[in-house]
Amino acid sequence: MSLSFNEIRSRNLLIYEYIRGSHCHGINTPQSDVDHGGVFLAPLEQILGLGLDYTPLVESAKSDDVWYELTRFFQLLLKSNPTILESLFIPDRCVIYESNIIKEIKSHRDMFLTKQCFNPFGGYAVSQIKKARGLQKKIVNPMTERLTPLEFCYTFYKQGSTEIKYWLEVRGLYPNYCGLTSINNMRGVYGCYYDFGKHFKDFGISFDSLSEHRQLFSFLKGFWRVNDITDYEKWFQNNSVVRGYSGILRNDDSNQLSLSSISKGEIPICNLAYNADGYTSHCIKYNEYQDWVKNRNPIRYESNLDKNYDSKNMCECFRLMQMCIEIARGDGLICDRTGIDRDFLLNIRAHKFEYDELMHIVEDKKVEMDAAIASSTLPDKVDSDFLNNLLLKIRRFQIG
Repeated sequence: MSLSFNEIRSRNLLIYEYIRGSHCHGINTPQSDVDHGGVFLAPLEQILGLGLDYTPLVESAKSDDVWYELTRFFQLLLKSNPTILESLFIPDRCVIYESNIIKEIKSHRDMFLTKQCFNPFGGYAVSQIKKARGLQKKIVNPMTERLTPLEFCYTFYKQGSTEIKYWLEVRGLYPNYCGLTSINNMRGVYGCYYDFGKHFKDFGISFDSLSEHRQLFSFLKGFWRVNDITDYEKWFQNNSVVRGYSGILRNDDSNQLSLSSISKGEIPICNLAYNADGYTSHCIKYNEYQDWVKNRNPIRYESNLDKNYDSKNMCECFRLMQMCIEIARGDGLICDRTGIDRDFLLNIRAHKFEYDELMHIVEDKKVEMDAAIASSTLPDKVDSDFLNNLLLKIRRFQIG
């Protein structure tokens, strides 16, 4: 059974609790949420048994509050995870509670500042800052409509392809009268047949009135190459039989294509290619967007609505780059940005810079960061043996 915040507290398993995020960095605004971090010990039954119910972390619905179990905390520390590293260097004003175990870990915290920090801090910041423009963000690129598999169906057209729904539309045809059947050895490609009988019946189309439906009539003349009036009438009679195809989709809520039983000798009107991977990707992005809408901070959303970058994202990226420079130079990990770059970061959050202006600044900052990294004398990586022995020491103490 997974642990909860309340259970961890009630069983005295919590060994560290602190305020993290913008309040810790000194760049919070009046609208900023207060986020909490923590470290806890797994109960003995989780670490001495098979660990089937081991709880690596607990977090709130919006991930404002996150507590890590000690083993998971050490695993992330070994990888120089910025969030975990920062927790060992936060200002005293942000510490709510710390046990002797955490004090012991903190006494060795400088050992965890190595060249491994450069990519998690600086590398991540550089990659993210170039994605901060609003066009790459959900803010100005909403996904309000979930598409159906039909939007990911194509057919051959000239030397390329076109969406099947448009191909049908210009010919006076409809997706719900189509019938699909798989083509051997061609994954994702289907033969597309058409139920002209059902179409004629539903629209009340007779042989005499067919010419009034110009798009359909033009397609039939070209596709079947029927010119003689006698052959034309014979064709109409033969194709007025309702086939009962199920359409490209069985209904509007379908998440997959619908296949139909096709009689031998029927001729497809075209071949259809279905981009299933594209549809799956769309569904994932759509669900992510809906989750973001549900959980987004409305104040942050409104503040960025008319801008071309997410100010909080941009602020965090600049902060990480500067902290990477300080770590590389041997200045340590300084969480509180007061008296360093706090005003600059708050000005970014307040949208006092244009995006292009910030891009010029970030290029200069990257040059500075690369130079600091190149001349750094920090150890190459965290001493895993030391970290493992420290964890074992704490576990022995816990077991008693």
